[in-house]
Amino acid sequence: MDARRSANRRYAAGTVTVLGAVLALSVLAWAFRPPVPDPETLCPTARPIRAHTLVIVDRTDRWDPAVGQTITELIEHAQRSTAQYEKFSVVSLDENMSTRPVFSVCNPGEPNFVSDLYKGRRYTKRDFEERFVGASDAVLAQLQRPSAAPQSPIVEYVHRWLGRDDFNASIPNRRLILVSDMRQNSPEHNMYVQGQTGLPELVQREFGESGAGVAYDIYFVHHGGDSRLSEQDVRNAWDAAFRRISATYAWKQL
Repeated sequence: MDARRSANRRYAAGTVTVLGAVLALSVLAWAFRPPVPDPETLCPTARPIRAHTLVIVDRTDRWDPAVGQTITELIEHAQRSTAQYEKFSVVSLDENMSTRPVFSVCNPGEPNFVSDLYKGRRYTKRDFEERFVGASDAVLAQLQRPSAAPQSPIVEYVHRWLGRDDFNASIPNRRLILVSDMRQNSPEHNMYVQGQTGLPELVQREFGESGAGVAYDIYFVHHGGDSRLSEQDVRNAWDAAFRRISATYAWKQL
């Protein structure tokens, strides 16, 4: 009888241990469950995005087709640098002035045990490889094609992005990569006529405090089609403008 009671106690203790372990694993799996993604952008729906990298490709001036491949490599590198739950967007500044991105998706992260547990590896692998990494191929092919427009409203276009819900001052770690010849030309400011005069004031007014919190990477495109404004003249003007809003920026040659 005593042996049977002892065996029952051991059985009960073992059962409790197993159930406790299962419960603990369930709690851990629930606590570390991946956020529910938006079906279109793959961004978390129940938490803010961790960062947003925006690439603006200025297609208002025609460049050498060979530049297109360099732009492709630049965008691919920026995309690879986007961490999990961070957003990566590419947009084209052209004569339509549309802020609708040609590509705008959060990095859902590479498949792992927890994500596979909740969604299945086939779906997590598809989201990462096809919808985040692979989906930009068609976009890059489109952006490689040179284009032209009568004006280059660079400041006004950036202003429109600074007011969007996914790139305003509430979003942390914003980075703007601007691929352009940076020759501002619009009714608000024509650099060919006014030079540097008035550009810092325009940038301060249009970018405001929201623009001051962005890290800017300027990739200057030397298209060789305009000798009226040298790169140094253009850079001096934008140096003064970025200093006016105390922005962090880097000026690079494409």
